[in-house]
Amino acid sequence: QRQHYYNSISMKTKSPSLLVNEEAARQFCRSFLLPYKRPHILQCVARKKYSDGSLKMGTLILERKTLQFNQGQESEDAFIRELVKLDILAHAGVYVEPPSSKDKDEGKSGTTVRPEWMVPYITAFCLDEDDAADAFVIKVLETRKDQRKALEKEKTADKAPSMANITSKLRTLLHQHPCKDYRWLKLDVDTKDVELIKKLQENLTGAKIVFAAESRGGYHVVLEKGPCCQSLYKFTRAINEGVPKEDQWITIENNTGPMLVIPGTNQGGFVVRCATEIWQQAVKK
Repeated sequence: QRQHYYNSISMKTKSPSLLVNEEAARQFCRSFLLPYKRPHILQCVARKKYSDGSLKMGTLILERKTLQFNQGQESEDAFIRELVKLDILAHAGVYVEPPSSKDKDEGKSGTTVRPEWMVPYITAFCLDEDDAADAFVIKVLETRKDQRKALEKEKTADKAPSMANITSKLRTLLHQHPCKDYRWLKLDVDTKDVELIKKLQENLTGAKIVFAAESRGGYHVVLEKGPCCQSLYKFTRAINEGVPKEDQWITIENNTGPMLVIPGTNQGGFVVRCATEIWQQAVKK
């Protein structure tokens, strides 16, 4: 019944569904999200490159939500419900890119975001609520201290640091605090050239691939840090030497906020699919 509803929306709007293969998304949840019982952040964005230039911003963040994955089937269902909700809201035309100052002066409204411009992502690393909570307490105290100082200097409340949106900082801080129990890094591979992929995988021989997904233009790969990292970093430096950043086809994301595409969802007309087993076999000793 729910799938029939998706299809009826797509037929009426002639727009593809954001969630194309629910079972693939569920399998991703069961294999990568549920086993670690840690929170992740689901983020949906609109990409200018998928909009044929209709959007002005390169990346427009539409939704960010923290999801728990410690309740088994209940967590899995909640994850799917969020993807379904994004799909329904997208087809309803809820998301809008705000007009620029120039557009406002000319009386123009914002641009309604079409579903095919949207891509859902999820944090590549498990997140640590305890560390994020400690950082949040510090942030609240700092903000309150700055606010009090500003008010003591007879600044009006509208010019003092605001406490109204301080709670939004918690999600940001959670995103910045990956769980230290898992020493992972993420590869953003922007090519499907067979020879290049083969060379990369040769330099990952013996690596433990945690998860891999085939994206529209390449692969997202999460792996454990280990002995293979030395050859990986050496290979990446050699490949990227002298190449402008925008033309580099491999990026090692070892920071606190890398994101993954989600199998079963639409990315610029391509249905993302799991590639974990393929990569595990390719780097096997």
